[in-house]
Amino acid sequence: ATAAVKVEKADAAMMEGIDAAFAGSGKDAATAKAQAIEQLANLASATPFVLPRLEKLVALFADSKLGGPATKAACAIVDSVQPRGHGVAAVVVPALLAGMEDKRWKVKASCIEVFAPCLRQMADTAPSQLATCLPLIVPRLAEAALEVRAEIRNATGAVLREIGAMVASPEIKKLSQELVTALAEPTNQKHTHGVLAKMGNQTFLSLIDPASLSLLMPVVVRGLKERDSMSKKWSAQIFGSTSMLVQDTDSMRPYLKTVIPMLEQALTDPVPEVQREAAKAFGVMEQVFPDYSRKSALPWLFGRLRDGEIGEQLGASLALAEVLLKMDKAKAAELFPEIEAGATDEKASVRRGFLELLETMPHAMKMDFVPFIKRLFPAMLMGISGDKDKDEDAGLKAASSLVARFG
Repeated sequence: ATAAVKVEKADAAMMEGIDAAFAGSGKDAATAKAQAIEQLANLASATPFVLPRLEKLVALFADSKLGGPATKAACAIVDSVQPRGHGVAAVVVPALLAGMEDKRWKVKASCIEVFAPCLRQMADTAPSQLATCLPLIVPRLAEAALEVRAEIRNATGAVLREIGAMVASPEIKKLSQELVTALAEPTNQKHTHGVLAKMGNQTFLSLIDPASLSLLMPVVVRGLKERDSMSKKWSAQIFGSTSMLVQDTDSMRPYLKTVIPMLEQALTDPVPEVQREAAKAFGVMEQVFPDYSRKSALPWLFGRLRDGEIGEQLGASLALAEVLLKMDKAKAAELFPEIEAGATDEKASVRRGFLELLETMPHAMKMDFVPFIKRLFPAMLMGISGDKDKDEDAGLKAASSLVARFG
């Protein structure tokens, strides 16, 4: 009943007074602003009036006297949003993300603190908005965990734990605390390595929810950046297995632009296991995100096959073989003329790339390759260069690979 009375008191004239106080300057300005902050806090549940003024509070977060009350008022306003979840993704999250760009530590710490009620609001009533916002928020929290100020790191840890509590996937729920620790303490590589090892040996059976993904993907990205080959291998493996189990594929898409370039790099890793897992991830992408695979991954892989160095050609051939294995058979058949033409190209370096692909395809596709033997075997034979070093003769390797598998 009290809240209802406060809502009734909120009107345009009162908001004009509050706006004037925030815009004021001079010796009495601080007192007027303090009163305006208190009014907004008291009117927290009058969402249509107070939510548009959140940015005015963010602007005061760095103030030595007004910062604390402004942060509390902002938390109260977000906590009291009515209808639940309304305007949080559209108004609050962008304002807080913009505030995190501020170089002043108090602004960053306070913006992070206000994320907690944001997440609770969206988790209750706007799961699709939460799924959209988490990929924007968590990477920024991972960056904030590296900050020098303990206040920023502590606020970050609290919000990450809030996200950890939202995790629904049973396999990830068991490890959510370890994922949070890995994100909150990024300088301790043992945390990242330890949780990747556990997840790499985990069989995922349940659908992966957006909260699980938001904790997983930054750790996967960090693992792909590591020098340690096992971390890279596990990360590529985890990306593939979780992609196949996401509740809604759209919740995974925001992460692709960060993860895919790292998987591309992993294709040329000196450790064969890392190459293989990265190649399999491209196959999974064709299976789960065929539109993205054909628009972005396929052109890049064929480009590396044509113009790349030998290491890039080998990595691209492994990935393309996995893509062709998972691709719709009719669609795959459309690519074979290009593959055949590439294997007989007049340019030796282009021939080599496509012949490397012809060597890997029978191993990956197994019996699915049989319908194409008659068409592609002549290109393999024509590609034999007679090089004394058999490892350098891509045509001979391709033909030998085919004979070894099918006789």
